[in-house]
Amino acid sequence: MARTLLTDDIWQKIQDTMRLHGCYCSKNSRNIMEAILWKLRTGATWRDIPQELCSWQTAYNRFNRWASKGLWDKFFLDYEAFWI
Repeated sequence: MARTLLTDDIWQKIQDTMRLHGCYCSKNSRNIMEAILWKLRTGATWRDIPQELCSWQTAYNRFNRWASKGLWDKFFLDYEAFWI
């Protein structure tokens, strides 16, 4: 089982930011975010993302889509205190 990082409080704040910027929130968006954070934490390749979180293609595509909207700056700069 993959270790997860997001608390309910942090996830709610991230969802608020996503909605503010018009991002689609599916019922598995939290798992997709966990997969992306897992990849960033470990430095592993996209293809090594644990399947129990989501497919690597889904995580990769969502990461790129959110990056093109500038959301990563928002996630990490607006909520910097939560990640420390």
